[in-house]
Amino acid sequence: MHELSLVESLVTALEERARQEGWGRIQGVRLRLGALRQVVPEVLEFCFQGAIPGTPLAGAALELEEVPALFRCVGCGGEVPLGGRCPACGGPGGEMISGLEWEILSVDVEEEG
Repeated sequence: MHELSLVESLVTALEERARQEGWGRIQGVRLRLGALRQVVPEVLEFCFQGAIPGTPLAGAALELEEVPALFRCVGCGGEVPLGGRCPACGGPGGEMISGLEWEILSVDVEEEG
């Protein structure tokens, strides 16, 4: 279950940022999560809710934007889904263009004081 280690890293990074920026309580976190990260959203949410009590994230909501795995077609440059062929020309996928994302998109915070 690598979701727990991902959540621990996320919480640690946000706690540090909250100290640096003088944030109050963190109310919500929005993440982009690529399909090839092999993360189960429900398990990630469970781990997140278990990791945040006693931190500036206590009670925070977690929102996930899931990103599909897409590859660049070697024939025409179109987008090819994982395990598929190009819908435009039937060519195979080559270079990966999405699917490995693990990015913080936004953090909703209360200002201190």
